[in-house]
Amino acid sequence: MDSLKRISALLLFCCLLFTQGLAQSQNYKHISHNGEIKDERGITIGSVSKDQIIKDSKGEKIAFVDGQGNLVDARTNKKLGRMGKDGKTYYNAQGEVVFTVKDNGTTCDIFDNNGKKIGNVHKDMKGSACALACFEGKHTKKSK
Repeated sequence: MDSLKRISALLLFCCLLFTQGLAQSQNYKHISHNGEIKDERGITIGSVSKDQIIKDSKGEKIAFVDGQGNLVDARTNKKLGRMGKDGKTYYNAQGEVVFTVKDNGTTCDIFDNNGKKIGNVHKDMKGSACALACFEGKHTKKSK
């Protein structure tokens, strides 16, 4: 009976670790070298072109980066945010830091403002990391 309790406790512990790992991986995004944007399950949810046009999984243009480096909503033409001059920090329309990009060899890791890793981008697409913000659903606050 004692070994049954140990096995049950071990199984419960493993289940807790597994669900914690799932919770941490939610909202993880990746931009590949060819601009394909995938979610935490590896499903393609959009793309970003070399000329910084962001499209959803249906191929519809949802945003773009203008000549000043601003991420702009393609439907409303309102500014959603911008990459900082350092190319490593993304700010929302109110100027608040949303995420930072840190080099990691051939890719760059993306961390939210709390330091949690939320994504990864190929180094060739680092300048397009702001595209991930289009898939976060946090751009309900838009500048006027």
